[in-house]
Amino acid sequence: MDGRAVAVTGAASGLGRHIAVELLTRGRPVILLDRDSDGLDAAVDELGGQGSRATVSAVVADLSTLDGIHAAADELTGRSDLGGLVNNAGGWLPGHQYPDADPDAWLSAVTLNLLAPMLLTQRLWPRLTTGGGAVVTIGSSGGIGDDAYGSPEYAAAKAGIRRFTTSLSARTDVRVMAVVPGWIGLERAHREWAALSPEQQHDVGPLIPPADVAGVVVSLLTDGSPGEVVDLIVTA
Repeated sequence: MDGRAVAVTGAASGLGRHIAVELLTRGRPVILLDRDSDGLDAAVDELGGQGSRATVSAVVADLSTLDGIHAAADELTGRSDLGGLVNNAGGWLPGHQYPDADPDAWLSAVTLNLLAPMLLTQRLWPRLTTGGGAVVTIGSSGGIGDDAYGSPEYAAAKAGIRRFTTSLSARTDVRVMAVVPGWIGLERAHREWAALSPEQQHDVGPLIPPADVAGVVVSLLTDGSPGEVVDLIVTA
């Protein structure tokens, strides 16, 4: 991993931006991927101007479609210095959720949250094998447990991320790992958490600082074991 570039999906803002900053502070070039082209431009300008000795580049990609995933993979496979991949892009898609959502809508959510990490990892595997590359995927506490959940397609995809990761524990040519955080303390989450009742806040537990998640991601890229899953879920 020393000195080699790391691709971070969903990096125009939010947790992806935090991960990119953490990588840059450790001197690693980053490739930011996002479907928000304006956000990407702003991120490259901001991160590239922070005095880091590492470089920042960007790829516009919509990872909720198979065409977008393949286009992103085509761009990344051309990077001879690629040494890592962080599958961070994900989340609920707006509108109705399964079973009320149109099939195309909930299939897009499954594509973004599960198929994109799997397909990008597979497409980049030959490149990452050189020099012992690493992949870290961001899971979610929404994929754990047996209780009801507001977005079944998201929960099912995130549950799949855990098993996808552990199923590759025997592969050492590319280390595939995952981080499974609770509710991450990004701006919108702080607003939503503040609107909860004290009882609901107790049930949810404290928000996870984004920097903590980013630190674990970068540590796994450097020293993590194949198939390792780190749960970052804080209970009250």
